[in-house]
Amino acid sequence: MDKHTSPLSQEDPHVPIQNNKKARLWIIGGLIALAVITLIFVKATWAKVVIGGAILLLLTAFGLESSNKDYDLGKLIQTGSFAASQIQRDSKGNLLPSSVDAFCNAQQKDYNCADFKTQPEAQYVYDRCNALGKNMDVYHLDGNHNGIVCEALPGNPNR
Repeated sequence: MDKHTSPLSQEDPHVPIQNNKKARLWIIGGLIALAVITLIFVKATWAKVVIGGAILLLLTAFGLESSNKDYDLGKLIQTGSFAASQIQRDSKGNLLPSSVDAFCNAQQKDYNCADFKTQPEAQYVYDRCNALGKNMDVYHLDGNHNGIVCEALPGNPNR
């Protein structure tokens, strides 16, 4: 596979929900419905506040998922701009190459394996940034220096 071709558009049998937007929306919607039902039957005020907060978070997640928007929270805190911190993704939720290139060329960036959904996504970003002349090993994504980053993430074809 060409290092500049994103492997993220390929279906991965180990993470079927990741590439299925409809399934993710149904799961979030189901959690919202469950939280609302729980809210109706809970008597304690503190529990209602906690469940209400969870409902707000789930509604936010539903809105972001349905609108295909994703934000880099570190960049959002640093810049205070939603526009500057938006990460571009395709309709399946995969990183777009233009977003990866912008990330690789950013002045300040810091990330680790937890910032990626799958190993192929981490590998693509790592390889793309290296192709652009950016040394991504300073973040220790490839701890054993075998060229394969974030080996513990789902979808690792080398496992």
